[in-house]
Amino acid sequence: MAATTAPAPASLRSAASQSLAALAVFLINMTTGLSVGWSSPGWSKLTEPDAAGPGFVLDLDEASWVVAIYDVGIPVGSVLAGVLLGSCGRRGTLMLAPLLVLASSALTAAARSSAALLAARVLVGVSFGLDLSCSSLYLGEIASRDMRGKLCTFTTSCVFVGVLVEYCVGPYVSFFAQALLPVPFALLSLLLLVFWAPESPYFLATRGRAEDMRRALARMRGLPAGRDPRAPQDPRVAAARAAVDREAEDILRAMEAERWRGRALWRTLLSSAGSRRGCLIVLFLCGTGPMVGTGSVVSYAQYLFRTTGTSLSAEMSAIVMCSVQVVAGLASSQVIDRAGRRPLLLVTALCNTCAMAAAGAFFFLRDALGDADAAARVTWLPLVSLMAFMVSTNLGTTTVPWVMIGELLPQQAKTFVPSLSVLGFSVVAFGTNKLFPVLGERVGLFLPFWIFGIWSVIVFVFTLFVVPETRGKSLLEVQALLEGGGGEPAKPLDTAPAVLDSEEWDDADGAGQARERW
Repeated sequence: MAATTAPAPASLRSAASQSLAALAVFLINMTTGLSVGWSSPGWSKLTEPDAAGPGFVLDLDEASWVVAIYDVGIPVGSVLAGVLLGSCGRRGTLMLAPLLVLASSALTAAARSSAALLAARVLVGVSFGLDLSCSSLYLGEIASRDMRGKLCTFTTSCVFVGVLVEYCVGPYVSFFAQALLPVPFALLSLLLLVFWAPESPYFLATRGRAEDMRRALARMRGLPAGRDPRAPQDPRVAAARAAVDREAEDILRAMEAERWRGRALWRTLLSSAGSRRGCLIVLFLCGTGPMVGTGSVVSYAQYLFRTTGTSLSAEMSAIVMCSVQVVAGLASSQVIDRAGRRPLLLVTALCNTCAMAAAGAFFFLRDALGDADAAARVTWLPLVSLMAFMVSTNLGTTTVPWVMIGELLPQQAKTFVPSLSVLGFSVVAFGTNKLFPVLGERVGLFLPFWIFGIWSVIVFVFTLFVVPETRGKSLLEVQALLEGGGGEPAKPLDTAPAVLDSEEWDDADGAGQARERW
């Protein structure tokens, strides 16, 4: 009798299924990183006569518009995501991102003027807005409990990997080849979304497609597509199917509860001190994030290092800096649950301040004081300072605020406060990216670096007095902490609340009683 091979444990098949679906999202994240890092090797090709360039030369102002206009597309993508997520679903909305990347790459490769480049950068900015709004939401809804944290935190690391790929390849290829660099990543992502990745079970539940929801869950949990009730089943497969059935029922109950909860609790959002505080923290930390300087340093890395006169080439300096950034991004997912959110924000804000002060001191010594000999003896200072800055910001100020969105915001605010944060983020990023080279040429690079350092001091003070520690706390405890209750929920809920009759919600007194029961 031929030996039969036992099927792989369901947990391994589940992890493989979820990872393959998540790969589609990670590839989109990588195209985002490629678009962010594009301007660093692309700057010299645009502003200097170069045989590998696009065939035309832009002045400083035109080139800075090409870099900064990217951020104009981000809120457009965020608003577009808000419109499409409820009608086209999470997967359908995500499919638009690689299509926009392909269109942007084609337009960039064929560009014969700055106008075409501006249009291409807006398109890829819209793709970034879609990615920012959809990626974590989709992964959070398809992933199992034990996989969710790993998959969601890896999205930021993939953006850094995309930047590193651009730094490693972009300087050594033509402008045309650099424009086509995102194409294979976007195509593979699109193929995975079309042929493998399922729609979010939560979206399917909201559309009343219960059977489709169960099939999507079964696929993501590594279960076979078909089931013959007369055939004997492996006990592990049977247990996995029972778990999927329980998860499906939990999703259906949660969707029903959220429908009623939204009607009752929306009116308490603005009247709750804890809700207002949570929204303020998210809007400030996420919406003003580019003011710490990460985006400007990444966008103009080679331009910066070319002006320092260091013995290491500008291209290699950028690669070294970004490699450190990737390692720090990968480490952040391990550190954040051990060190805590608030301590990381405080320590990294201080480290950011010191790093930016040191980098600014080099350019002040060279540009403002005119002491070129003294500056020549410390040409290593900008690279060391920016490497320390990248480690610091990717351990805390860049990553922690986006993690805290799901912890600090009440459920009703999660539909619009993140979009407001993305809008603020894009406006601030546009301003910093547009003004960074202009201030550097007209005043000196020390000024933007010191502005970034001062903003990190503001982040430190804000965190010290406003931001609570959320590590190890349930969402109920976090909301109680925001209200000033010391982290203990006022009313522990031992059982799930019953769904109330519609008359209770429509009557003013009934709504008040409903809130008491919730």
